[in-house]
Amino acid sequence: MLLHERIRKIREFRGLKQLSVAHEMGITQQAYSWLETKSCNIKLETLERFCSVMKIQLTFLMAEDIPVNAENMEIFQQLNYSVIFEDYKRLRNRLQKYEDLTLKQAS
Repeated sequence: MLLHERIRKIREFRGLKQLSVAHEMGITQQAYSWLETKSCNIKLETLERFCSVMKIQLTFLMAEDIPVNAENMEIFQQLNYSVIFEDYKRLRNRLQKYEDLTLKQAS
């Protein structure tokens, strides 16, 4: 499957209209339509913005031999590591407070 076909298929799989994806990417609907029909000489930045909007990894978009289906979309879903780190920090702070309370009560 060619790149422009993958772009269209991924958008359709997510159930989004061209206009909404274009808006999220910060481009016109006509410019987005070009990505789905011709998509030659696309800037890496544009592909990264598409991946960000679709919440997928760039490697999945570029892997023409990996079919676009529910299983693969889930496997290659883009993770937001900053959220994971923030959750870890909050959990660590809670554990520290619990340990402080436990030590205070033991004294």
